[in-house]
Amino acid sequence: VDETIADVIETDLGTFPVDDYFPDGIDTVLSSLRKYVSLKGIDCSLLSSSLCDETQLSDAEQSSDTVKPNDSGHTLVNGTYTPTSDVSDLASISSLVHTICNAENSEIAIEAYSSDDSAGLTIQSMSTNAKSAMSDELMFNQYVVALSDGVEKTDGSFLFDDKPAHHYADTITSDAFKTSVELGCQSIKILNIWMWFAHKLNEAVKGCDKGRSDAYTSIDEAAALWLGNPTPSNDVGGLLFEMTESIGRMFNSVDEDNSEMVHLNRQIINRLLFAQEIFSDDKNRCASDPDTVDDLRIIVKEIFSFTSAVLAQGLIHSMLDQRDEKEKREYVELFSFAFLPLLNTCGRGEEFDILYDMLVIKKFDEADTDDVLNAIQNFYNCLGFTCDDIGNYGLRPGCTDSDLSLDNMMGYSPVNSTKTNMLAKLDLDAVAIVQLMSIENYDLARDIYVNGYSYYDYDNAEYGFVSLYDLTQSATIGYDDFTTYKLFQDYFQQSPGDLADETITNALDQQSNFVNASGPQRLEAVKTVISNIISYVSSLEAFHFAVDQCNSNSETAITAWDGGVALIIGSIESGSPNNDGYFLYATSKAMCDDFATCAEENGSYANNQLIQRFTQGQKQITEKSCSNVQQTLEAIESLLAIPLIQSMLYYADKDSQIETAGAAGYVSSLAVLPIIDSLDTESSNMVENAMSFPSGSQTSGQSKIEIIYGALKSVLTDPSSFIDCELISNAHPLCDDVQDPNNAIPVDVDEPTTISHGLYIAKNYVDDRSAIAKDVEEIQDFVDSKDIEGAKLVYKHGSNSKIYSKNGMPIGIRSISSFSLQAGSEMQKDPTYNMFVYGLSDENDFLGKSVLNYADTFVNSLFESSERRWTSLASEAVVALHIWMQVAHKLHAAYDACKLSKNASERRSVIESSDASLFLDEAAAYWIGDNQSTGSSSQGHLLYALTEKIGEQFENISAGSQSAVNSRIIDLFNQAKNHIAITNGCSTSQDAHLELRSIVGNLIPMMAVPLLRCLYYYLSIGDAERVKLYAISVLPVFSHCSPSSYLELKNDLIDHDFNEVDKEYIFFKIRSMYDCLGLSCDVVGSLLGDDFAFCDDSSMKALAGYFFRTDRSGVIEASRIDVDTRAIDIFINNGMYLFQDSEVAFAASFECYKYGHNIAVTGSNHGPLQSLATSSDRDVVPAFSAFRRYFKDDDDYADSILVDAFIGNGVFENANADERRRAIAFILRYMVTHMSIQEKIHTAVEYCKSNDFDNAASALDSAVAYLIGSIEGEEDGGSYDGNLIYMLAKRMCVHFGTCAATNNAQVNEHIISLFYAGQGEVEAGACGSLSKTVNKIDAALLVPLIQGVIFASLENELYFEARTTSEGLFPEGYVLSQSILPIINDALPSAAKDIQSVMVDGFPNQTSPAAANHMKVILAIRDALRYTAVDCDQVGSIAGVNVCTGAFDASEVRKSASRSASLFLSAFPTLAATTALALVILR
Repeated sequence: VDETIADVIETDLGTFPVDDYFPDGIDTVLSSLRKYVSLKGIDCSLLSSSLCDETQLSDAEQSSDTVKPNDSGHTLVNGTYTPTSDVSDLASISSLVHTICNAENSEIAIEAYSSDDSAGLTIQSMSTNAKSAMSDELMFNQYVVALSDGVEKTDGSFLFDDKPAHHYADTITSDAFKTSVELGCQSIKILNIWMWFAHKLNEAVKGCDKGRSDAYTSIDEAAALWLGNPTPSNDVGGLLFEMTESIGRMFNSVDEDNSEMVHLNRQIINRLLFAQEIFSDDKNRCASDPDTVDDLRIIVKEIFSFTSAVLAQGLIHSMLDQRDEKEKREYVELFSFAFLPLLNTCGRGEEFDILYDMLVIKKFDEADTDDVLNAIQNFYNCLGFTCDDIGNYGLRPGCTDSDLSLDNMMGYSPVNSTKTNMLAKLDLDAVAIVQLMSIENYDLARDIYVNGYSYYDYDNAEYGFVSLYDLTQSATIGYDDFTTYKLFQDYFQQSPGDLADETITNALDQQSNFVNASGPQRLEAVKTVISNIISYVSSLEAFHFAVDQCNSNSETAITAWDGGVALIIGSIESGSPNNDGYFLYATSKAMCDDFATCAEENGSYANNQLIQRFTQGQKQITEKSCSNVQQTLEAIESLLAIPLIQSMLYYADKDSQIETAGAAGYVSSLAVLPIIDSLDTESSNMVENAMSFPSGSQTSGQSKIEIIYGALKSVLTDPSSFIDCELISNAHPLCDDVQDPNNAIPVDVDEPTTISHGLYIAKNYVDDRSAIAKDVEEIQDFVDSKDIEGAKLVYKHGSNSKIYSKNGMPIGIRSISSFSLQAGSEMQKDPTYNMFVYGLSDENDFLGKSVLNYADTFVNSLFESSERRWTSLASEAVVALHIWMQVAHKLHAAYDACKLSKNASERRSVIESSDASLFLDEAAAYWIGDNQSTGSSSQGHLLYALTEKIGEQFENISAGSQSAVNSRIIDLFNQAKNHIAITNGCSTSQDAHLELRSIVGNLIPMMAVPLLRCLYYYLSIGDAERVKLYAISVLPVFSHCSPSSYLELKNDLIDHDFNEVDKEYIFFKIRSMYDCLGLSCDVVGSLLGDDFAFCDDSSMKALAGYFFRTDRSGVIEASRIDVDTRAIDIFINNGMYLFQDSEVAFAASFECYKYGHNIAVTGSNHGPLQSLATSSDRDVVPAFSAFRRYFKDDDDYADSILVDAFIGNGVFENANADERRRAIAFILRYMVTHMSIQEKIHTAVEYCKSNDFDNAASALDSAVAYLIGSIEGEEDGGSYDGNLIYMLAKRMCVHFGTCAATNNAQVNEHIISLFYAGQGEVEAGACGSLSKTVNKIDAALLVPLIQGVIFASLENELYFEARTTSEGLFPEGYVLSQSILPIINDALPSAAKDIQSVMVDGFPNQTSPAAANHMKVILAIRDALRYTAVDCDQVGSIAGVNVCTGAFDASEVRKSASRSASLFLSAFPTLAATTALALVILR
């Protein structure tokens, strides 16, 4: 530890026997021992000695003379930092690191790591001595908590990887060296040295706190550990500074003020210099100025934040760096050990566990990269750094600090978000206390409780660091003139703060009633005190102080009010989707499941109402409506009592089941007893006796929960009770005899509802849903009167649409904003919502915020606009965006509930709220609304009224009648209702749900018609604002139809403000997509006063220029197979990148595959995709027997592969989500359609032979529909939007030199000419000729598939040789090859074996050289084609290789590939697009 100390001890005590001990004097020995104790961090109180008694320190020890000054002028990193003391020995640790990192092998490196103490200590000892040196340091202990994974059975000590948890750094580093010197080198920096650096900073704070004059030396030592000396091979130190420089430049984070240093290094070094300056004038400042220690604590805390950001950069870099998979996983795991424990300090344990599992336990999967990055970014605020501090990695867009906004606390927006956020971070002290108690470090837990760590009041230096203890002593506000305070004072004869402090102290010190309590019981007691007493009472103190200051000082009042909210919610809840909080808001969330009081928003109904009241109170203070804010506060107090009572009930019920229930229940009762006593003393006596700890006294024959129920019933039935019992419990009989304090009359939730004078008769009670129309009306009234704040309040928190419990009592208010804010979680599986978020997304954003909340974002942008022309649209927008999507969602929910009910066993498991009829009735209520009259466009405010209003511009509607669109929609609602009733909720047969699916599939496109009409109308009159609104509300429904048409429309009408556009052209582009939704010109209609939107369906009879002969509707419906394949791809893509839940997306996509998204909604002969893949009519295809043989008698080979890909089974068990997505897309586009086309054309021959010429012609047209699809459009040659075999041929011809002069593929023109010939032969009855033509089509269909296999093989080889930026085409090649292998195998088995060895074997983990051999594939195909009917010349040449001859020029292969890659790179500037370049060709 220190050579000088060792010399003194050896000289004075180290020889025996000797005549004279202490030749240097006992003071010298004591001084050396004191220094040793200090350096080792030993708790002097454990010595029971005066050794460290500061009053006994000699003058020599009090002076800085014992510290060796930096007389040599030694500097760190070329003058960046000049130490005050001599730390040259410690700084030389950089040379030791250099030696270790350049060791020839791991054995040499480990020897230096464990034995070389040239810097005054070994690097290994930084970990093995950590327990004694850092036992009283928070960060080290929190790492131990995070990484502990077991307990030593013999002594109860904590373990990590079966070794002492306190030695975690040594354990990890030793293992890293066994892997490689390079990994071990990185480990010593980010684990051993990083934590010792933190230790030295903590040591400086501790020394300053004790008034030591040499505290500054620890700052110098910390600087030496970060910076070090220049290494022999570099100009900068080889320590953390150099690592930060290296990684930071990957993030484009060079500091603007100092281009020689990255941003984070500059921030860290600046603060080291600030810390040094504290002592520059007065080295005794710690002793003379008590505020110095707080100044130093702030600086050290900020240094910790920036050094944590360095570790975050390191983890991100390790995930995105170009390394091989094994090495990448090793570095990700190492940086995860270094960084993830910091996340655990933020209290969000479930998220930490998930990330630890993903990155350490299961090892990193590159497919999870975006999920991990998004999760990590959510912790930045907690850790004290920003997106700007991290920067952007290369060309990859990083987060922005607007993504991590502090302006929203569970729906509440504080006025001063920064200050409120700081106060909210007091819950992080609670996290630290609980974590420290979990490892039995009670002394440090007490220190955090008393002195605080997370919150420093920058606005008032008098307060400095504010602790939870300070809250108990009213050390900040000091306001006690409120009822709850007095109730506590009267009941306990002490203040609530003193009660809380006494209880925490007793639990920490294991005294009083906790003397025999276990560690977990003491922990749970402290945790409950914080949430149920400190959070509760201190928030009320702030609220009441705000009311007190309302008239005299509104700024102070608002600050106090925001503070009260912060003390209820805390910081953890605002960033966490889970129930991780430590304040009272989290208690309410935690209890709601047991009491059936969970709400869709804010976790519980009580919390939901709290947020509304918080916002209401803030507005009232701002408006100086001080009498009203007092009433609001009374409502808040009533709501805050709910979780307190629930908590006590819960622990009383679990008393015999959970070890900690007795202690936690006792504390819970302390919070409730004053309230109960104020209403009924006898009841409070019963509760106090029953809930006492360690053992409650119970009335004979009654359990603890029965006593509590009885006492609470007595209280809640008291007329003076201010507590709403319905908010306490919907799952227990507690409220059966309790009257609502507001005298609310319960509704009959089972009573059928007549909506708007009989427009629709609902089976269920849905008046509360239709009442949302009154909210729309109020919003419009507020907007008309220019009271935007009033409109926002109704929009955000609701006004008229009540939420009822199962007993019919009002327990909350439904808000329109919640429809959008909850959509991301509730509508994740809805096809309609998926199309909207996909269509509106700009890199997952919409107007700069998450696209998942697009409706809320747009409406808020209207409210925030300073222009009346935009704000006036608010009520229309909520109808067109929020209400419309809510109707669609309820229709999808009705179908989902119906499908779940398809058999009796499943039916019994469906919960009451999943009744299909209820969801359908809700949809109708939201469509029609309250007080709507038939056919009225003026009386009513929801979608029915909108449909009538715009219908007047498109239809001649007679008086007293309704528009044709509303008539059709109401009829479909009734059809759905009758079907659910007749089939007993779809439970009468396995397929009963399919009819409802068809009805819903027709209803939703019909619902889009009034929005389309609005868009056309406002285009015609040039209303730019409403054009944008209705473009947003309806165009995304077409987003999966024609990519180019949709993107063009989005650019013109959504992304940019509408100016002068060719409205006829806009209509033409929209009209071209009608078929995609099953709409028609007749259904949409035309404007009565403007014929620009006139169209005629009968004229549209072409697919990519092919004019079909038979019924238009059948062919168009068959062609929409490509829309289904595109929808499936969109679902999975959304799941991966928007919802971060790919498995839910795969399940939704599987649903689409089985039942259809588009092609099966009208009940035609063209079934869903699965019916094509499993068709029993494929035996008509001559080649089908070859497929049956190749796939080992699996007739449904494509379906089998698809099912495995959807559920992640078989070969796809080891595939990532993106590989599964890509494989599914290609199976559907090419493998399934290839056989379906053949089935249709050979069926045509059979029809012809039986003289059924109409059906023969229809079969040929259907085959063309499966070949081309609907997305190609009508124009000759198509649109390059398609995704079926026809489009594959067009993509491939560019690379194989087989394009025609028309830019179409030669093989496409050949196939189409054969189809025309076939139609002529059918018409002539020439069935023999038709058979020959069909065989030619069979052969030609193989050409683009063969080209695709060859191209994929070439791209995969280039990937292995690292000569392409693509990720390879392994899933695509895997699928395409198996689309032709059965044919190849029949022709030449050896060729099929060769192709399979390159393209199929080993998938998805193919390796080089097996999968890097495109010439093997080409030669195999060349040889096999000689035995088939395929014209080899149609295949062409690629990259200098002639497929027919096999001749090639190797240099031309490389040159061509390079040109191709560079061409695609130039077209896609973003990183996200770059990763997909190679796939563009095939997709």
